Amino acid sequence: MIGQRPLVALALVAGALAGILYYVGAQRSPIVVAARDVDATHPLVADDLTIVSIPADSVPAGALVDASAAVGKLPRAPLWRGQVILDPALSDDAASFHTGLALPVGLRAVALPVSSAAQAVGGSIVPGARVDVIAVPVAGRAPPGRTSELLLQGAMVLDVRSETGSPYGTAPSKSVASSLNERIGSVVVAIDPLDEVRFADRIATSMFVLTLAGAR
Repeated sequence: MIGQRPLVALALVAGALAGILYYVGAQRSPIVVAARDVDATHPLVADDLTIVSIPADSVPAGALVDASAAVGKLPRAPLWRGQVILDPALSDDAASFHTGLALPVGLRAVALPVSSAAQAVGGSIVPGARVDVIAVPVAGRAPPGRTSELLLQGAMVLDVRSETGSPYGTAPSKSVASSLNERIGSVVVAIDPLDEVRFADRIATSMFVLTLAGAR
C-alpha cells in the first residue's frame, strides 16, 4: 500500500500545479479596441478608442496596449466597435478609399456612373471585386454606328458610391433605414493610364453594365 506521506506530497504537488494554472489563466492584459464604429477617412481621436482587458494568451500579435500610440493615425480599413487595434492596421497616411483599398501603382481610378443596381449585378458589387466593363452607347449622345463594346476585363473595384457620392451601403455610421433608401451612383475601378481618354469619352456617351469576373 502506498504510504500517507507520498499521497500527501502528491496532493500538494497537484494543488500547486492547479494553482499555477489558474493564476496563468487568470492573467489579463490591457489592449486598445475601437470604442465605436469608425470609417477609414479621418485620423483616430481619443474618443474613438478604449482599453479592455482580455486573457494574456489571447492577445493577438501587434495589438496596441497604449491608446496614445493610435491617436492621430488613420485606420487602413473601417473599424467596428470592440475591434482590437493592431499596429500594422494603422497608417500615417490616408487610405485612397474608405475601404482601405489603395490604388495600385501605375494605374488610375475612374468612377463609372451607374443609374440602377441592375447595371451592377443587382447592387452586389463590392470593393475588391473584379468586374468586366461593358459600354452601351446612348442614342443621341454616341456617334452613329457605335455598338456595345467590352472596355475592360477583370478590373479591380476600388469603391462603390451612392448617388450623393458617399460610400454605398458600407459606412458603419449609416442606419438601416438610410441604407435601404440610398441608391447606387457609381463604381470606382482601376484602369490603365492609356485608357483615360477612352473612358472619358464613353462616360459622356454611354451607359455601363458591369459583370462580376472570377478570381484570376
